[in-house]
Amino acid sequence: MLPFLISGIFFSGNPDLDPEFTDAFELGHIKYFEKATLFSTVYFRNTVEKIERIREVLDNGFSVTAPVNLTGEKSYGVEFSGDYRVKDWWKLDFNANFFHARIDASNIGRTELITTYSWLFRQTSRFTFGKGWDVQARANYEARQKNCTGYPKGIFFMDLSASKRILQDRGTLVLNVTDVFNTRINREIIEGFNFFTDREAQMIRRQTNLTFAYRIKQ
Repeated sequence: MLPFLISGIFFSGNPDLDPEFTDAFELGHIKYFEKATLFSTVYFRNTVEKIERIREVLDNGFSVTAPVNLTGEKSYGVEFSGDYRVKDWWKLDFNANFFHARIDASNIGRTELITTYSWLFRQTSRFTFGKGWDVQARANYEARQKNCTGYPKGIFFMDLSASKRILQDRGTLVLNVTDVFNTRINREIIEGFNFFTDREAQMIRRQTNLTFAYRIKQ
């Protein structure tokens, strides 16, 4: 696949790319409470032929970014997920993941293992009100983590949706707002032996959608 040019930056495929394979081992435990459920997991994952995009800057000043296979990655961590019913009309769901990873990129000249600690958290609140109202708010946070060429910075964003049953419950109005605070911005530091890039990109800005569905028969 030939690279294409966007303002001096080339993005390319890799016809020699091999698939990556992961061996995953997990041990989980679930605990039930009167109003809540907690599920905890410890895990280990071993990935070979890990695929990661690598950027190089050529002598003419242009950069080329292409996927390559790394030797592999080993990661282990702990994950918690669960739900809690605060009220009959309010339910909380959450997921938290804390992990450590070691990336082996010796096949592309990185003599030292790349190590990183990171975490992510997701939380959803579900509200059910009278007269057919359902509301859902979901918050996401992903902390900074190191990779082969630098590190993506932390990112936070929130989505909101609401639905209302109408026309004797045959019709449904749904309002969705993605990225409520317009904060879903990918920020990343990319480093090489002859360049340093502080990248910031927002692929999709906040969006609002209103849809209507009607069931002719139940």
